[in-house]
Amino acid sequence: MTESREDRIAATKIRMAELAAKFIERSGREIEAMRDGLAQLRAGEAAALGELRHLAHRMCGTGATLGFEALADCAASIEKLADSCPPGSLPDAAKLAQLEAGTDALRAELALLTAANKAPPVA
Repeated sequence: MTESREDRIAATKIRMAELAAKFIERSGREIEAMRDGLAQLRAGEAAALGELRHLAHRMCGTGATLGFEALADCAASIEKLADSCPPGSLPDAAKLAQLEAGTDALRAELALLTAANKAPPVA
């Protein structure tokens, strides 16, 4: 028996919703890892910037793919800030403050997505 087009579309929507939920859950853990990375940067550990950039890059790409443009934009801002620092260096105080503000914005955007994801689906 062959699935109808409508059945395939419905299955795809269900799968996308599952992927979105997993992404939201993972992003919460990754934002906490980013906050830990900021603490490491404040403590003088320049290597933390690479991990912060990596997490932001991944969140940006996956968020954009899933249609979470605002979250992807926040993550892209963090990635660009991290990229603007010379390799192996620490961000200056102004950039560190911008990274912290970007991470706070990312966390706020994730809270909105989390709340929306718990709402009943709109038909």
